Amino acid sequence: MNTVHVAASEDYRRARAELLAAERELRAAAAVVAALRAALPPGPEVDSSSPLTTAGGKPITLDDVFGEHRTLLGYHLAFDASVDEPDEASAREVDVLDAQVPWLRERTAIAVFAPAAPHRLARLAQRRGWRWIVPISTQPGELSDRLGLCADAAEPALTVLVREGTTARLHWHGRAPLTARLMHLLPHPS
Repeated sequence: MNTVHVAASEDYRRARAELLAAERELRAAAAVVAALRAALPPGPEVDSSSPLTTAGGKPITLDDVFGEHRTLLGYHLAFDASVDEPDEASAREVDVLDAQVPWLRERTAIAVFAPAAPHRLARLAQRRGWRWIVPISTQPGELSDRLGLCADAAEPALTVLVREGTTARLHWHGRAPLTARLMHLLPHPS
């Protein structure tokens, strides 16, 4: 196979070198942020008996969502009674997340939460072809309110909860897009 060499101007090479240096700095800063996030002390308690409902209509609790895992990665879909459809970008992020669930489930519990009615979540999951993700309505409970998500329901969010015995605690909560490296959001392997 012949190697093709493309001649680049000095301006291009200089700009490209500057870009590569900035990308290295960005990766280093992201590693610092991930380390700070992982080192967070125990956060506030979250009621693990919070009532929730599966998209299929089954009543469950937050503790049920954890299953066998110590950590729970929750994506909070911007979808409630005030809108007919979730924000398209938010739904696309769940499309991407759905493909990663089999790999993530080996490390953490994972769910998509929304204050929308269970039947609306079921229809959305079917229409979008979600195969792996577990859509969960925060109805009839107040999980979305308690995490401060209803005040800004148009904005999706990520939450990492950690279970210590029978206590669930908030580890991290933010508006990071799912394009962020998901494993950097977890405190440590569960």
